[in-house]
Amino acid sequence: MNIVEKFKFPKLQLALDLLESETALKIALETRDYVDILEAGTPLIKSAGISIVRFLKNIFPDKLILADMKTLDVGYIEVSMAASAGADIVSISGLAPNDVVKEAVRAASEKNVFLMADLLGVKSQVERAVELKNLGVNMLCAHTAIDQEKSGVDAKEKVEMVKRIVEQTGLIVSAAGGITFDTADMMLKAGAKILVVGRAITSNPEPRKAAECFKNIILKHY
Repeated sequence: MNIVEKFKFPKLQLALDLLESETALKIALETRDYVDILEAGTPLIKSAGISIVRFLKNIFPDKLILADMKTLDVGYIEVSMAASAGADIVSISGLAPNDVVKEAVRAASEKNVFLMADLLGVKSQVERAVELKNLGVNMLCAHTAIDQEKSGVDAKEKVEMVKRIVEQTGLIVSAAGGITFDTADMMLKAGAKILVVGRAITSNPEPRKAAECFKNIILKHY
């Protein structure tokens, strides 16, 4: 599996951070023409169980499925579990101890899945990103928490952070957390290869149209 080739062009990731699998499926079906990666969000996995990953993969075999586990412990077990359920990408927390990261990397290598480290909550994201690269992760996610957004997040600071992570690691980097039509282009110019969009699509009264708009922004960067 060649990760560079897989992400030669920027991709749109739909974060299904929902509680009901029926609602998640409805939105996934409506937006399938424009979404490249379907994310079984952490709330959805906790609500519906790991079987939701298998469910999504069975219905959307042509899509990359990301299991947003945000693993902090038992790295080998959780990554293996998500991989066995059909995930193509599994996320761990960038806050996880290095030994946990190493075990997650071992599982990802054995199961032939991509391993993404989510930098949510990490204070020195650029420095930790370099450490995680050296530990063997394939991908990184520059992430702002939903609750954190309520306090206000400087878009320019986040863009600069994405740029620095891309430059210093050379890994596939995704930008997540409050991505809008206004900030999407900025993140792509900073080097993000994946736009992770949740509420801007899932809470939109016309999710298909919203997904199309984000995809059109991405297409400008091909």
